[in-house]
Amino acid sequence: MNKIIVIGSSTGGPNALEELFKQLPADLPVSILIAQHLPFSFTQMLVDRLSCLECLKVSTVKNNEIIKPGHAYVIPGNSHFFLSDPGPRITLLLTDDLQKPSVDMGFTSVAEHFGPGTIGVVLSGMGNDGAIGAKAVKQLGGKILVQDEATSVIFGMPKKVIEAGLADEILPLHKIAKRLVELVK
Repeated sequence: MNKIIVIGSSTGGPNALEELFKQLPADLPVSILIAQHLPFSFTQMLVDRLSCLECLKVSTVKNNEIIKPGHAYVIPGNSHFFLSDPGPRITLLLTDDLQKPSVDMGFTSVAEHFGPGTIGVVLSGMGNDGAIGAKAVKQLGGKILVQDEATSVIFGMPKKVIEAGLADEILPLHKIAKRLVELVK
């Protein structure tokens, strides 16, 4: 596995993720890691919501779980995450931070492992989480796709990435899945 998709989102993210997953093929040959800001108690609800779309296998990631192609992993809402070897595997760090899981931390770690094979996606969300991580993805040769303002519930996170000059493509939500499929082939 030499490519991976990592998605960061916050306010408006669950609806955006659902729309995105409805359009992704079940045989997508990469892993997807999802850093959605949400309370831990809602993590399983998001997994259930995405699982019923008959697309990729979706699960809540467990600490030290080895990631596999064709699977989407939701990071629990009480943890930050990074990748480690061998595997790669996901290591979870329990945290009380306000914004969790950290998109910046996750994007940075994924970029360190996958370099130019990293495809980062910043969806709807409040704040600036994701801008530092997007910079790491870009510096290590990866690509960043950003949801456009018109289809974002809150344009904070995508806007910060765009303002920093880090977005390779700014797309309406309904075009992101098709572009992801093109990029992983």
